Amino acid sequence: MDLQQSWQGASEGTRSRIDFVRSVYLWLMGGFAVAALGAISAPVVGSALVSFAGRFWFWVLFGVQFGSLIFASAVSRRRPLNRIAYVLFTYISGIIAGIVALSVAQGAGYMPVFMAFGLTGVVFLTLTVTAVVSKKDFSFLRNFVIVGIAVMFFGSLAAAIFHLETFSLIISGVAVIACSAKLLWDTSAMLRTEDLGDPAGFALSLFVSLYNIFIALMNLLGGRRR
Repeated sequence: MDLQQSWQGASEGTRSRIDFVRSVYLWLMGGFAVAALGAISAPVVGSALVSFAGRFWFWVLFGVQFGSLIFASAVSRRRPLNRIAYVLFTYISGIIAGIVALSVAQGAGYMPVFMAFGLTGVVFLTLTVTAVVSKKDFSFLRNFVIVGIAVMFFGSLAAAIFHLETFSLIISGVAVIACSAKLLWDTSAMLRTEDLGDPAGFALSLFVSLYNIFIALMNLLGGRRR
């Protein structure tokens, strides 16, 4: 009887885990869909922002994106606020990605954009399979990820403020490495966590990593040609 109860408990736990992972990836795919809509609307929104904020339009958009990220993280467990916040953040991120893609395409054509998109998909699939197959705990990457993201964030601000193109490419390389490590860490945590009540939070974290990888790869592939 004890053996049967133990097997049933394990089976239910496995089903719960599968349902949780499915929910995370459904949230993530939904975020990609919303971001695609944001990218499509980027020219219109960008023009409106230029008219409204002038030369500070980028900083306004970046501030809104950062604020929406904090909001989405804070309400990831609260329905329906988590859906509203997640849609807001992914839509704004899509707008920024669309603007960056247009900027890259104007100087280097659309090939770097398509290559960055494809490489982001390859990174996502490779690291996901690595985490699933290896079943390792990648939390040892925590300190590396924290330092890498700090360098990425403040370095990107410095490059944007002082127009440091070469430094921007270096920071993009750091971003690819740091966010790839974070993607691996987050996927491992998703597969190992006992808290199955926050699929939106995990999806948000995965989306942010993939978004940053995509932006960084576009900058790396198109930066030298602009």
